[in-house]
Amino acid sequence: MRHSRNGKIRFFYLLVLFFIYRTIFIVMDLSINTSIYGMFFILSLSYYLLDCLNFNKNHYKSRDFIISSALNFVLFLIFYFFLKMEKMIIGFVVYDILQNLLFALLLRIFKSHKKVLILGDDEPKEKIEKILKDEEKYRYIGFIAENNENAMGTIYDAKKIIEENQIEEIIYTSRKEAKKYSEQIVELKLDGIEVTDYLTFLEQIEGKIDVNKIDDLWVVTSDGFTVLNNTVQKRIKRLFDIITAIIIFILSLPFMIVTYVFVKFDVGIKYLFTNPMKIIKNPAFFKQKRIGFRGKEFEIIKFRSMKIHDPSKFSKYASEYDDRITKFGKFMRKMRLDELPQLINVLRGDMSFVGPRPEWNELGRDYEKKIKNYKLRYGVVPGLTGWAQVMYPYGASVDDAERKLEYDLYYIKHQDFVMDLVVFFKTMKIVLFGKGM
Repeated sequence: MRHSRNGKIRFFYLLVLFFIYRTIFIVMDLSINTSIYGMFFILSLSYYLLDCLNFNKNHYKSRDFIISSALNFVLFLIFYFFLKMEKMIIGFVVYDILQNLLFALLLRIFKSHKKVLILGDDEPKEKIEKILKDEEKYRYIGFIAENNENAMGTIYDAKKIIEENQIEEIIYTSRKEAKKYSEQIVELKLDGIEVTDYLTFLEQIEGKIDVNKIDDLWVVTSDGFTVLNNTVQKRIKRLFDIITAIIIFILSLPFMIVTYVFVKFDVGIKYLFTNPMKIIKNPAFFKQKRIGFRGKEFEIIKFRSMKIHDPSKFSKYASEYDDRITKFGKFMRKMRLDELPQLINVLRGDMSFVGPRPEWNELGRDYEKKIKNYKLRYGVVPGLTGWAQVMYPYGASVDDAERKLEYDLYYIKHQDFVMDLVVFFKTMKIVLFGKGM
């Protein structure tokens, strides 16, 4: 999986970097305190924000070296001014060299120009061809099909074509065709050729699962979905949720207090002197029934970002530019301040930090009837943020809900601690740059 692979390499890379970073402090007999861990976290986040943790490429470019070296220099310069130790200059040089060498080495180890052949000329062929030509890690050779004059040959010519072109992977575009030529495909697999069906290939590249192409049997027989029954993984996730929620709650408490006051005063500051009870009675929080784990409903808590209105007179969908949203509400939504009270839901266990976003019960029950496999998202605890939120733009329709479900299913299938960290960092990037999810 492209996203999972990149995430795991990043995690390993940062782990080794932290070991190098800490070792430098120990060897150079420099004091170790909480600040050095905080600075490393800031450094790691900066690498991510400036795209210096991208292992989905085959070459180490000068841009990567310049940006990472500049970040390293700034970090160690801060340490130099605060610790007043000339050894920090040597520490910077050693760390910078090792960090860039490690990045280049990992890129080289995982570098790939895999030669790929397509089996079949069904509808997905054109899409797969485009992906193979655009993706740096693949080298597209051509396709084989029965009755197509542009094909390199038929399935019966496959062995010869594979040997001549040193093919490493075959992607077949039709499950029917795979059944028709199952004997030849088995032979190719036994010869050491990687054979992938187009659904799996698209899942790996796009980070989503086509809900209209799967059924209950696929869910049962497909790899993954360990989050559904792995008790240890669930406990690790819950521990991460509690610790993260407590830390963020403490750090964001001043912002929540300020937000609470601003929401209270959105009726107009003039009432502070003329009718203070109007401000006191003005609700700061918004509560709504959402569908959670195993389809059970719970009440979500948010800061109110809309004007007080009668929901029955408006659309159930809130668009990005909805005129019901207050001026401060727009700012809150952009910076995700309205979501902060949901930390209480996380601590209660209604929600996780990362998972499919819980849907309003009125919309969710409707989606269950209209969208195939929609109930599969109830297999995990919903989250404050999720794979769908960081991968898909703001949506307000049944079609958008279906597209988001495709990303939610991918998350449920591949969820692990590393993937949660990837979503966490992607969310931080969105919040810091003020972009909508």
